[in-house]
Amino acid sequence: MILLTDHKIEILGVQIDQIKMETAVKRVDKYINAHDNKRYMIVTPNAEMIVMAYDNPGFADILNRADLSVPDGAGVVLASHILTLPLEERVAGFDLMGKLLKLAQERDYRVFFLGGKDSVLEKALSKIKNNFPGLKIAGSHHGYLDPALTFWLIEEINGLDVDILFVGMGVPLQERFLNDNLANLKVKVAMTVGGSFDVLADEVKRAPRWMQTLGLEWLFRLIQEPSRIGRMMALPRFVLLVFKEYLLAKVRR
Repeated sequence: MILLTDHKIEILGVQIDQIKMETAVKRVDKYINAHDNKRYMIVTPNAEMIVMAYDNPGFADILNRADLSVPDGAGVVLASHILTLPLEERVAGFDLMGKLLKLAQERDYRVFFLGGKDSVLEKALSKIKNNFPGLKIAGSHHGYLDPALTFWLIEEINGLDVDILFVGMGVPLQERFLNDNLANLKVKVAMTVGGSFDVLADEVKRAPRWMQTLGLEWLFRLIQEPSRIGRMMALPRFVLLVFKEYLLAKVRR
């Protein structure tokens, strides 16, 4: 692990902010109110994503271009402690999205939801409207895009005065979409939210809080979706890579 600044570390080549949930929300609020033409990108690395980035330098570069990179998984926080530059706390992407929706509700920010199937988005939006009455929803669109539809969608979003764009297309498609298109989008903040729309739509259940606290969310998801076993193999590999980095760091000392 490398300490890049007082507020950012690097785990297996992926930069992650040393930040708490409350501070992350405040930072996004500042992004939205910044008097500049910058588009701010938020990503939420977990152990699986870090292993993917370890194997794919191009994906690592995309993650490292983000303006805010929060530690989504308990495994990432644990790894930071093993590597002696501990992150302050886990900032789960799903929870951060909820906090930002609350912020948008309070500040009259306009939000747009991109990703998933139309049926899933419809259910997710119904729950969001119920949980955040008065929230200004500028629009939504499914995540199955071809180049022509992408061009049209960018034009559509650009006419809606969007403050926060939530993109839930799955990893790494959502990160690549923003890397390729964010410069052309007239939004202040864009955040990747993975399968959050599925959770909101009750298509996928989230692990109980106690399992999240113990870092067992992966086990809950595997029980729900046994087909994820191949992807879950990234987790033991992440552990091995972290310990390898720990041992190499000790040797260098």
